[in-house]
Amino acid sequence: MNMRHLCLGLVMILLSGLSLTVSVKPAWACGCTICCGAIGGCSTTCACTSRRQVPVTTDHVTDAMDQHRRWLVDIFFKDNRVGDMGTRDSIPGILAAMQVMTTQLSSVAMKQVMMIGTMLDAKHQLETQRIFQQMTAIAHKDYHPSEGMCDIGTNVRSLAGSERKGDVTTITIANRLTSRQLLSGGALSYDEGPLGDKRSRLKNFIKTYCNPKDNGMGLDYLCATGGGAPNRQNKDVNYTQTLETPLTLKLDLAEGTETPDIQDVMALSTYLFAHDVAKPIPKIFLKPDIPTGMELTFDNMPVAGPNLLMANRAIAAKRSVAQNTIASIAGLKSEGNTESQPFIYAIIKEMGGTPMELQTIQKYLGEKPSYFAQMEILTKKIYQNPVFFTELYDKPANVMRKQVAIQAVELMQKRDMYRSLLRSEAVFSTMLETKIVRQQEELRNTIDQLTQDSSLFELP
Repeated sequence: MNMRHLCLGLVMILLSGLSLTVSVKPAWACGCTICCGAIGGCSTTCACTSRRQVPVTTDHVTDAMDQHRRWLVDIFFKDNRVGDMGTRDSIPGILAAMQVMTTQLSSVAMKQVMMIGTMLDAKHQLETQRIFQQMTAIAHKDYHPSEGMCDIGTNVRSLAGSERKGDVTTITIANRLTSRQLLSGGALSYDEGPLGDKRSRLKNFIKTYCNPKDNGMGLDYLCATGGGAPNRQNKDVNYTQTLETPLTLKLDLAEGTETPDIQDVMALSTYLFAHDVAKPIPKIFLKPDIPTGMELTFDNMPVAGPNLLMANRAIAAKRSVAQNTIASIAGLKSEGNTESQPFIYAIIKEMGGTPMELQTIQKYLGEKPSYFAQMEILTKKIYQNPVFFTELYDKPANVMRKQVAIQAVELMQKRDMYRSLLRSEAVFSTMLETKIVRQQEELRNTIDQLTQDSSLFELP
């Protein structure tokens, strides 16, 4: 059933409506001049019979309309024909045709909607896959670290251990320098004081640091049987060669092994601080002259010996402030941990046109690069490699990570600078205190004289 059937039904309805028209005659046809309108027929008396025919006409119209309605609804629309016995051999009616049409339209619409839904599902699926692919690409791009980031990360991981070993070396050297001035047991100066200290230093000079060309070529006799290796001559007085230039010194005092670098630093410190150590105070001057069993107090103890001992300790305390600077520098350059050694060597090897040999790198950085050497690489040398700048043309995420890593190294460097400033402040404070010692003594003497004059405190 299609639109052609529907149009055919409408035509039949119009034709059936025309068949219902009642055949009437005009009034003048019967010679009735007083009749108006159409009449069903003329009487013998030429009387108007239209009124008598109204019920007949109405019944006829009603019956015709009923028949037409039954035909239109039952046959044309529903196709309920008598004798069909429910068969559909004949042409179906409008209802069946509309049902078939509805079913067909519904099926076609469902297929079309399914195609549209499939297209929408495919669209959303492809968009979702594209989003996942984009996020995957972004993740691969952002979370793929660069080689420069690895350089910084691998060279930083042993800094803490190296710094701790340097602190131990600093404390050990400072204790040794203080023990030498206090003539403590175990030091070379504890037995004979200045005499034993200089005798041992002279012996060490002849054996290790003597250069026959010094003193106007006049050390031939003194260094005739001595003199060490040429690279160690005068290292006991050469601060630049001994402590300033090398990035790493074999000063791992925790191992308990004496190395040439330890000897050089100790020899240099004896010339920088307390060239003349204090003489030992005789025990008799420190022994109180009181009966046995009496308690020792400040009033009954001797004065000269303890005062001299305290003066020597005051001088040693002031010197220890300056000695701490040398000990700290030596600690920073003492051997560190070996975790980052291969990576630091690789950075130095890549620099320059010709790769450096392993022995050259080892001589420059040391077998176990110190905290100072590692910071030298991380804060200076790494930026002298052109590869560092070419790697900045990288993913924004990696550039940000590298920036944060550099800031972390910068904070460590600023902390080292802060500690250095604290040491400088302590040294300047001690120098100022030493400069005004005489003024303090004069002021104290003046106050003592004024307090001894009791007449100043008499009431008028």
